[in-house]
This record gives sequence, C-alpha cells and structure tokens, in this order.
Amino acid sequence: MNKKLSHREHARLARELIDACGGLEEAASACRVKKSALSGYQTAHDPSTMPADIIDALEEYAQQGPIYSGAIAERRMFPVPAGNLADLACELSEQTLEAQALIRRALSDGQLTPREIDAIAAAERDAEAALDRLKAARRAIDAASPSPLRAA
Repeated sequence: MNKKLSHREHARLARELIDACGGLEEAASACRVKKSALSGYQTAHDPSTMPADIIDALEEYAQQGPIYSGAIAERRMFPVPAGNLADLACELSEQTLEAQALIRRALSDGQLTPREIDAIAAAERDAEAALDRLKAARRAIDAASPSPLRAA
C-alpha cells in the first residue's frame, strides 16, 4: 500500500503548480480562491491542501501538463524504482541533445523556415515530456520515502 502524501509533498506540488501559472497573482486569477489560500497550500506548516477543483483549474491554466494531479496518479499507479531515475535522466539528455542538434542544423543557413520551426517545437515537446517523466518518477520516489533531511 502506498503511503499518504505528506504536507511537505503537497506544499511542494502546490508551489510547483502555482509557479507554473506565473505566481500567486496569476494563479488566483485562474481559480476560485484568493492569493492567501493559495499561499497556504504551498506552505508545509499549513495543514490545508489544494482541493481537486483548484488543481484542475490551475493545471488547465498553466498548460504544462498534470503537475500536481500527475504526481498523485503516477505515485498511485506506477511506482518507480530509484534505479529508473538514471534511465529517465539519460532519456532527457538525449531528447535535449536531439533538440540542440536540430536547432543547429536549422540555423546553419541563418534562417528558420516554418517547417523547421514546427520540427523544433516537436523536439521541445519531446524534451518536455522526458522531463515530465523524470519529475514524476522523482516525485513518486519522494512521496514513497519521505525524509526529514530533504529540503521542503
């Protein structure tokens, strides 16, 4: 059975989601709660946690994928052994290097065509997806084995 998420982990996920929205002001404009409530959600000492409808509204606003809900789902459905972090980190590096090589080739003539821009955008999405997988694995490991030695 999976352990319950700690307040520290909820606060960290809330902070990541609020940051993805552009900060407290932006996040408050995208959901039904005020800045003060959002500030509490991202504070480990505050016992409140972000409600599901706020998570949903902010993830939709941020347009960066399931930051908070994804971490919960990954933890529940796909426990990741710590050894997979190295594989996921390598995958991220490979995707990033592929994007870099594509950009260098595209800029070799000093111009970017619409087709090249589309290819770069696709490479960016692939790298972002690899980063999302790495983050989800790290979150799952963190949630499964909380340690007081880690920073909040």
